[in-house]
Amino acid sequence: MKRILVVDDERPVIEGISLILRRELGSEFELVGTATSGREAIEKAGTLFPDIVLMDVRMPGISGLDAIREIRGRSGKSAFILVTAYERFEIAREAVELGVLDYLLKPVSKDRLALALRSAAVFVDRRGELERREIEHRELEERSRGFVENAFLHGIVLGEGGGEMLRYREALGIAEAHCMVLASAFMPPSGALDPSAENRALHASFRETLRYKTNALVGPLVSARAIVLLPLKDPAQAQATRQSVEGVIAAAFKRELDYGYLRFGFGSAVGIAEAETSWAMAHAGLLGVDQDSRRGATAEQEAGDAVTGQGVPAEGKPFEDDEAFLDSLMAGSPERAGFSLDRILETFRPCADLPLRARYRVISLFGSASRVLSRRGFISLGEAAAMMDLEDLMQAGNGRAFELAVRSRFSRLSLIMARFPRLTAPVSRAIAFVRENYGRGLSLELAADAVGISPNRLSRLFVEETGHGFSDFLIEYRIERAKELLAMPGASIKQVSISCGYPDPNYFSRLFKKVTGFTPTAFSSGSTEVIDGKN
Repeated sequence: MKRILVVDDERPVIEGISLILRRELGSEFELVGTATSGREAIEKAGTLFPDIVLMDVRMPGISGLDAIREIRGRSGKSAFILVTAYERFEIAREAVELGVLDYLLKPVSKDRLALALRSAAVFVDRRGELERREIEHRELEERSRGFVENAFLHGIVLGEGGGEMLRYREALGIAEAHCMVLASAFMPPSGALDPSAENRALHASFRETLRYKTNALVGPLVSARAIVLLPLKDPAQAQATRQSVEGVIAAAFKRELDYGYLRFGFGSAVGIAEAETSWAMAHAGLLGVDQDSRRGATAEQEAGDAVTGQGVPAEGKPFEDDEAFLDSLMAGSPERAGFSLDRILETFRPCADLPLRARYRVISLFGSASRVLSRRGFISLGEAAAMMDLEDLMQAGNGRAFELAVRSRFSRLSLIMARFPRLTAPVSRAIAFVRENYGRGLSLELAADAVGISPNRLSRLFVEETGHGFSDFLIEYRIERAKELLAMPGASIKQVSISCGYPDPNYFSRLFKKVTGFTPTAFSSGSTEVIDGKN
């Protein structure tokens, strides 16, 4: 139903049109207001938002045509039909220029009014549809540009070149022949309730800030990193551009920079076709690794560096990044663990041949990570054993293949860590205590004493952070461990019971059946038959 505003300085005309609208056209049109002057029409159009305005031409003060011009300039949404007692060419010409759809001669007839209003209603609907389609087209165009931009930037990170990258550049309308790349890393605060959400929010703010205040193209958040491309008309602009961008980031993200939640590094100015070179330099700068100083090193030197930790800044210590990697896993921070892992990988990336000792260093690191996650309660012993199968890292033929295998394995580690909340130190230590001592007689009091807090506080923290009571967790862990042991060939139920902290095999069997629905014997044999009427 279309909303109608009637404007005329003669009350009989307004009343006549209003009567026709109510009696004859009430199912199609709604009279939302009337006005007796151009000024009143302008005011009411701004508050009533009519779809169609029936406007008298001659009125005291502001004329109908001037009122139309003012209303259209303010909103531009209403359709107009003139109501006049005169047929004059100059009025018609000006009305056409203003986009008036029709005119009615006084006295207004019912049929002529109905025809004019219905035609105007069709126009309003079609215009609305065109506007909707235009908005959808702009949104689709913006989304498409986003996809192309992300593909272009992702290609730079992956070192892709050739015609595809050129087509991306043309599609994005990048006229500049040179560029400089910035590498950024996002680290959520320690103890964040939802670290992924914190990282996404910081990246979104970073992206919008740079897009608004610079001509940068900012890539999506991938593994807590993002690439930023700064187009340059001339390499001589590089220094000024860098200072400008650094100033923008420092002003908008001072706190994040101070606390290490946001880090970045710049590459040098290069031709856009060589953008991946600038990215490699920027990423090395982000990690604090001097890539240039390592070029030309022998394989033996690289291998030695990989072991001694010399591929870190001068103030670094041997294996400092390895320790940081494991500490970050213990703290439940895959973002910081990934940063340390990248620093390790960066130390031998320039090598033509992958040093054997560097390979062993990373393999040992992932083996330690499996044990850390198992002790922390993030993975079962079975999962830990599967993760200790590091054949993919052993068989990687060259440095590039090895790096891809490492990143694939770390992605799986990150997914495992994402399944669990970040626990406080007392709860983390209590879980580790259970996993290391589940075969002994354990209690809440013993665990609390081991981690240095009261039993009541540990019990409360355990429920708040894991959703389980301490005793429930202990039983669940022991039964999971028992299932793994029972699955081994020739498993003895009595020995499994004792190994899992239950000296009485009968009690163990009843508890196992209560938790799993199967007796230990049935589970060990792989039987799924009904037992005592239950599965």
